[in-house]
Amino acid sequence: MSYDEKQLEQLIRNLKDRDGWIRSRAATRLGELKAKEAVEELAKILKEDRDSLVRSSAAAALGDLGNEAEEAVGTLIETLKTDRIVGVRLEAAVALGSIGDDDAVTELTKIALEDEDIRVRSWAADAIRKIKS
Repeated sequence: MSYDEKQLEQLIRNLKDRDGWIRSRAATRLGELKAKEAVEELAKILKEDRDSLVRSSAAAALGDLGNEAEEAVGTLIETLKTDRIVGVRLEAAVALGSIGDDDAVTELTKIALEDEDIRVRSWAADAIRKIKS
């Protein structure tokens, strides 16, 4: 998919909108467009946004970017370890599997063994399989 500079700028501006739904949609759209220019902003949203839907959308968008989002691996790992919302942790695990960075395997293994939620453990294990294949 292609996009122009204006569209990219607008979507990145929308990541700062007051409305969580607009921020969430912008993150999703940036992932769909594979807008690698947005990795830094999406990682920032993942760390700082108070809305769990927005954080979840940012994690999913980073996953959609695959290895283009490699610089966000640390943020995704931190999210996987610390976010209180299961859905956000799930999306972080999926994103790490999609990015495919071997550096994530150690932390994913810990999560697969120790996370309180069986779904997160399962998705972390799946991410490891994806990275190792």
